[in-house]
Amino acid sequence: MTRPAKIALLITAAVIACVAAACGVATQLKDWLPGLAGCADPTKPTKTAVFTEPARIEQMYPRLKPIRSVHWQEREARPRQCPEIGPMDYEMNGLVVTDQATATSLAAAATPASAPDIPADLRPFAPPAPHWLDIGDGLLLDQAGATVYFTHFSSPRPSSPASSSSRPSSSSPAPPSSPRPS
Repeated sequence: MTRPAKIALLITAAVIACVAAACGVATQLKDWLPGLAGCADPTKPTKTAVFTEPARIEQMYPRLKPIRSVHWQEREARPRQCPEIGPMDYEMNGLVVTDQATATSLAAAATPASAPDIPADLRPFAPPAPHWLDIGDGLLLDQAGATVYFTHFSSPRPSSPASSSSRPSSSSPAPPSSPRPS
């Protein structure tokens, strides 16, 4: 074998060794790379715990006052992507128990509605065998239990206050006054 062939073979072997080492390091660091690139941890839950503070719900839905109890939760409205294309939208779901007089007045102009798909964390707080009525603004009422189910979609874009909307949903929050999903 000639000297130039030996040098070429040595350089080729060194390049292959460097590529193999780089692949090995990348394989070991694969779990850290999304974080280094600014991407959120995809194994992190995208929903909050169940909250019981009524203040935020009273501000959002003043016609439900007086609120006897409330259980609500927020979650990200879509799966995370890396890199994130834009701000995350949130979906808030909850059950509000009001007094019977308020439930009766809300039911006056209600129409029958199909049962919502209540998130698993909120199901223990749902009324047994409910008969849901649509009372407008994305709210569903079970008059017998004086319980209102709501779904609220919001976006964290501060420049457009009209970006929040309420609409009925069959399943599945907004970070302004609550902790971020953990």
